[in-house]
Amino acid sequence: MSRPLHLSRPAWILAAHLALFSLARLVLYWTWRGDFMDLPSAELWRGFLLGIVFDASVITFGLAPVLLALLLPFEFARQRAWRTTWSWIAFAHLCIVALVLAGDVAYFGIVRRHVGPEIVALVDDPKLLVSIVLDGYLVEAAGVLVALAGLFIAWRRSMRWDERKPALRAPAWSLLVLAPLLLVVVRGNASGKPMSVVDAFQSGSVSSGYLALNGPFSIVHSVFGAQDVPRDFMAWDEAVGNVHEQVFCASERALDPAYPLLRASLRARGTSPNVVVLLLESWDAEVVDALRAQQALAPLGLTPNFDALARQGVLFTNFYAAGQRSTHGLLALLAGMPSLPGMPYLGRGVEQSRLSFLGRLALAEGYSTFFLQGSNERSFRVDSIAGMAGFESYLGKEGIVERRGSEPMGEWGAWDHDLLRTAHEQFAAAQAPFLGFAFTTSTHVPYQVPEGHASPYPGDSPEHAYWNSVHYADWALGEFFAAARVAGYFDDTIFVLVSDHRSPVAVAGKTAPQLHHIPCLIVAPGLEPRVEHGIASQLDLLPSIAELARWRTPQATAGRSLFDCAAAPNRGALCMRNEIVLRIEQGGWVSHDLSRRLDAVSTRDDADLDAIERRMLAAVQVVGGALRSNRVLPAVIPVPATELGTR
Repeated sequence: MSRPLHLSRPAWILAAHLALFSLARLVLYWTWRGDFMDLPSAELWRGFLLGIVFDASVITFGLAPVLLALLLPFEFARQRAWRTTWSWIAFAHLCIVALVLAGDVAYFGIVRRHVGPEIVALVDDPKLLVSIVLDGYLVEAAGVLVALAGLFIAWRRSMRWDERKPALRAPAWSLLVLAPLLLVVVRGNASGKPMSVVDAFQSGSVSSGYLALNGPFSIVHSVFGAQDVPRDFMAWDEAVGNVHEQVFCASERALDPAYPLLRASLRARGTSPNVVVLLLESWDAEVVDALRAQQALAPLGLTPNFDALARQGVLFTNFYAAGQRSTHGLLALLAGMPSLPGMPYLGRGVEQSRLSFLGRLALAEGYSTFFLQGSNERSFRVDSIAGMAGFESYLGKEGIVERRGSEPMGEWGAWDHDLLRTAHEQFAAAQAPFLGFAFTTSTHVPYQVPEGHASPYPGDSPEHAYWNSVHYADWALGEFFAAARVAGYFDDTIFVLVSDHRSPVAVAGKTAPQLHHIPCLIVAPGLEPRVEHGIASQLDLLPSIAELARWRTPQATAGRSLFDCAAAPNRGALCMRNEIVLRIEQGGWVSHDLSRRLDAVSTRDDADLDAIERRMLAAVQVVGGALRSNRVLPAVIPVPATELGTR
């Protein structure tokens, strides 16, 4: 038998959640207000008001079972036990979103955007996640837990009050109105496509969009694929032609129209030098004195070994990370591919497409291959990724610590000097030619330095702690290269030193390109030392290595060589911030959410921002299309090497 609907409890449960989300938005704005200083009053209010729509959508989505259970017009749904059970489920939901919102506010300070699909990578590595919280945000986390304890008491009292006071009632037939209304709230509209992350940027303001969004909404719509990403921006042939102009060098030829990124080198085969890639965790361009000197900035004294090595190689002053997380950098370096909006991450599905992995290219050229990382062996599934990418030998923290007989950096990392010493021993004993890939750890939050290392700055701030960790990491680099010279493989090796992404330190007020600006240095046999000011990115390193090593195995990447194509016009860097795509060129930069242009900045008078945007969209269309259709790399290369000729 149906009964009137009791509306008071669902109403205050919803109100409590909306209040929590609004509080989180105020904290976000106040904590990182430097990021919203450019907003006029109208855009600021728009961000706050539109945020209520995004909040209501994700709240109603999460609470839908609770709300429907409490609104059922039946006698059993009026029983105290039923209402109490569902009310505590709602409280558990409130606690979970409170923790996510708190983490999102902290995360915003690291990458200047809300958390998205990378939350899956962090959940996959719980030790790393816990250590970041305990080492970097212990006081804040304790404060959130204390607040939740107080909220528990208030919640219990509200339930008791609701049982005693007359309930707000409505006829049973009202459920026929309320249920569709809840669906409209979840969708964010009554017709058309459901609201998604990109809708936050409909006014064209990035800052206002980030103010409107919240972490839970971004996670749900990014991880579970609710975001409908545009795919076609121009005719396919036009897009492919545009991309070929961007990434193909004069010494390369396309092999198969069905595989638009596939090309082969026309160069003569070389002497097969060794290759060593050192992926430096969270190194900023701003902490390297060799790069600071190019900007007339005072030296910090953190990187004497990197600076000395820079005088022996090619230093890139305008080099950019493909993304803001390690998984983005790994995909760019190992496969020459960007982490596009709406596409799965490395280790989460993008590898289902056949890719031109660096290790597999090296194996095809007769190399032995080694991969080492300072983090836990299973961190971000890098052990599996390394094997898939063609690396025959893999070591993580556990194996490195066991070999060295030393203490780890923390629960999840090996010290950089232990990592690099182990890497050196493997390289020195390897049969040439070899490919080595070492991913450092010590410059990750919480910026640890081993006992006994003489740090140049007091540990009185996050910035100084980070600087001290860079100083230690640079010392470890110096030890590695000194050992490589003594062992004799230094002169026969291509060394690539590059960061995975910039650090979260001192990012307030940075422009979009500055949030991706990282150091890159290449030292190689016969390579004339110099400073290169052209725009480049991590996507360009795999084809650059292939050219320097004179590899002939066909490849398919979204980058172009930094050497054969160094003087090519319209060189650019393609960078990702989850749902936002950025293209940087010498003339300026454009950011885009694939529905509309968000920002466009000229750095010289003759800049053609429309052309920069066109090149960006063409790259997204072609690379995304190749990945979705698994037409990056064919199972069998269609052209025999004997038909490629020599240069």
